[in-house]
Amino acid sequence: MVSIMFMLFAVVFGLIQKKFNFSGWKEAVLGIVFIVLSFAVGMKFPLIFDKAAWSYITFVYIFFAAVLPMWLLKQPRDYMTTFMFICMIAGAVVGLLVAHPTMNLPVFTGFNNEKLGTMFPILFVTVACGAVSGFHSLVSSGTSSKTVESEKDMLKVGYGAMVLESLLAVLALCVAGAAAAADGTPAAGTP
Repeated sequence: MVSIMFMLFAVVFGLIQKKFNFSGWKEAVLGIVFIVLSFAVGMKFPLIFDKAAWSYITFVYIFFAAVLPMWLLKQPRDYMTTFMFICMIAGAVVGLLVAHPTMNLPVFTGFNNEKLGTMFPILFVTVACGAVSGFHSLVSSGTSSKTVESEKDMLKVGYGAMVLESLLAVLALCVAGAAAAADGTPAAGTP
């Protein structure tokens, strides 16, 4: 329900933005209020569907995301997502600094480990794939490439995105290392 409310509030945010042309702190406050409301309503009234129903909901969303104008869904959705992303990254950094977890993984076990099987070092390629292909540095998201004033601005946007994606990869590595068992095997319940 949180995701559904988030998308509905994104459309409402887009309509309000188009009609009243908010900018600066008013736009930020409204976006944050909609994020909090989407979480509050979604957590209070959770929706439980089977896999097929969620597939249909996803297809409906993809259809509307493809046909609606950028200003109505994608741009407000990405704007609100930015606040969530920054808060989650900041929370993870603060959490790691405060908890200061012990890393249970050895620095290097080789690429063929008896307990873990064959391993390929692909974490940073998976999380920050734009660093390898360069694609995200140019496009970043469905809206960034369409809303910047100049191609020169994409240098800063792409660089900032890659720095944040790299930080996310380091945080994921720290969490995986802290969650691992003392002998270096993955935590129980992980694939």
